[in-house]
Amino acid sequence: MIVATGQALLFPGEIFQRMTEFAEAAYPYEGCGVLIGTPGPDAAAVSEVREGRNLVQDRRHDRYELDPKDIIQAEKRAREAGQEVIGFYHTHPDHPAHPSQFDTERAWAGYHYVVISVDAGQLAEATAWQLAEAEEPGRFEEVPLKGGHRGPGYNPVGLVAEAP
Repeated sequence: MIVATGQALLFPGEIFQRMTEFAEAAYPYEGCGVLIGTPGPDAAAVSEVREGRNLVQDRRHDRYELDPKDIIQAEKRAREAGQEVIGFYHTHPDHPAHPSQFDTERAWAGYHYVVISVDAGQLAEATAWQLAEAEEPGRFEEVPLKGGHRGPGYNPVGLVAEAP
């Protein structure tokens, strides 16, 4: 699956809330998972979030490796629903919601990446990213995250975008 770089990521409120619950439950370690949905010309719509298993044991507070079995299961689930794996999420416990160099080096082009900052066990901020493929390969660029929460006062519940 290849999506256009810069494509917005849309979350129905209940799906974003489910991802938030997974993220907060993983604290103080990094949590991770898979985003299933439908890519479109201007935006990708998330229809399901699947929690994944972090295989990292020695540095779980600042590293993650999503279990490949979880990716395979999500791919199967997506196919059954006529959808696709459109991205991944992971948390940054007590750190900003920006991809690290480690995240950048391990990312795959064409997918969305949601980075969730969890401070003291509570959602602080969530951002969406894609690898830049044109001018500066190997770097993330932020894309609009709609229906989520990007800090105080951003995108209140009444403005949550409904995915198609």
